[in-house]
Amino acid sequence: SGKDILEECKKYSSKRKISLNFVTPTRLKYQEHFIKNLEFHILIRNLLRRVSLLSYFHCDKELELDFKGLIEKAKKVKKEDSNLSWYDWQRYSARQNTKMLLGGFIGKITFAFDGVDPRQFTPLILLGKYIHVGKGTGFGLGKYEISDEKR
Repeated sequence: SGKDILEECKKYSSKRKISLNFVTPTRLKYQEHFIKNLEFHILIRNLLRRVSLLSYFHCDKELELDFKGLIEKAKKVKKEDSNLSWYDWQRYSARQNTKMLLGGFIGKITFAFDGVDPRQFTPLILLGKYIHVGKGTGFGLGKYEISDEKR
């Protein structure tokens, strides 16, 4: 529930780093291209879009968030480490009578919140692990887990 996610946010409120492990191919678009080199602001843009659309179409409610402000702050979050790699995956579409390429990146990435308050992003990141992120979420793509950092 939403309360559970907000409670879980407390666990991450003082962390200066967060690591995400993308376990299914993740297809994020930025400036009309699928990206292979993930930056934090691209993740946040895609999470904002997904949460906003789900809220609008399933709850009949528009999110009241400062999208531009969050994205600008997200640009200050630095990538510390990454072992993301591209994984090609395909499925057959009977409707289109063709194979569809649904590749995306998988692997682990760590972001550092030096000089940035992580609390403004943790609800989105935590929600994203349940609703997934990017293109193809209906096929199970875009699933990630949060790896606890001890630092």
